[in-house]
Amino acid sequence: MKLWQDKRVPILCYHRVVTVPLFNTKHGIWVKAQNFKEQMKLLASKGYHTISLDMLASKTQLPQKPIIITFDDGYQDNYLYAFPILKEYGFTATIFLVSGQISGVNQWDIPSGEESANLLSIDEIQEMAEYGISFGGHTVTHPHLPQLSMNKAREEIVQCKKALEKIIKQEGTSFCYPYGEFNPEIKQIVRDAGFNSACACNTNKTNDLYELGRRQIFPETGLSGFFRKIQSWYPEYTKVRKRCQEMLRLRG
Repeated sequence: MKLWQDKRVPILCYHRVVTVPLFNTKHGIWVKAQNFKEQMKLLASKGYHTISLDMLASKTQLPQKPIIITFDDGYQDNYLYAFPILKEYGFTATIFLVSGQISGVNQWDIPSGEESANLLSIDEIQEMAEYGISFGGHTVTHPHLPQLSMNKAREEIVQCKKALEKIIKQEGTSFCYPYGEFNPEIKQIVRDAGFNSACACNTNKTNDLYELGRRQIFPETGLSGFFRKIQSWYPEYTKVRKRCQEMLRLRG
C-alpha cells in the first residue's frame, strides 16, 4: 500500500509532561511542560498542522506541513499539562493507552525502579476525546510482546482494543508496541485485530503502516534539536550520523 508517510510526515513520541525535572527516573521519558510549550509554539510559528494516524493511513489529502504528536502509556500529566498547551495552539495528538491500568499507575515500570505515576482516568480520556484527541491501544498490561506466546500476545492486543473502544465509544484504529518491540507475527496479530496502523520507536521505515517510525523527544532535547527532528530529512540524517560514528569507532 502506498502511504502518505512517503512524504516523510514526522511522528513525534512523548511520554510524560511534567512541571519539575524528574531525578528518580530510570528511563528519562519526560519533558518539562515549559519545554513542551516552546516546542508547540515553534510548530505553530513554522506553520505545522497536526494530523491523526488515521489521516496518514488513508489517502486523505494532507494539509501543508503535517505532523503527528503521540504520547505513550497515558500518563495523567498528559491531561494536566500537555492537553491545555495542545488546546492553546489548536493541536491534536494520539495517546496510546494501557487498558488494564486506566485510572491506575505505571505498574509495568515500578519493578525496574521507576517511580509510581498516575495514569489517565476514564473521565479525563473522554473529555480529551470529545475535544479531538485520538486514543490508541498499547496492550492490556504493557508486556514485552515478543516474549509471550502468540495466544497471550493476541489476548493482550485484542482485549486492549475492546476495552479502548468501550471507553472512547468509537473504533480504536491505531496501536503502539510496548518498548517498541515486535516481530512479524506480532505485526500480523495487530493487523488481524483491526488496527490500521502501529507505531514503533527505533525504526526509520516509512513504507509500512505497521512499523511507523517516530522521533523521540527527551528531557535534553533543546529547541535546535527539536527543530532537526521535525524535518523531513531527519531519518536520513540519523542514518548518516550513525554510519559516521561507526567509522570513527573502527578507526579509533
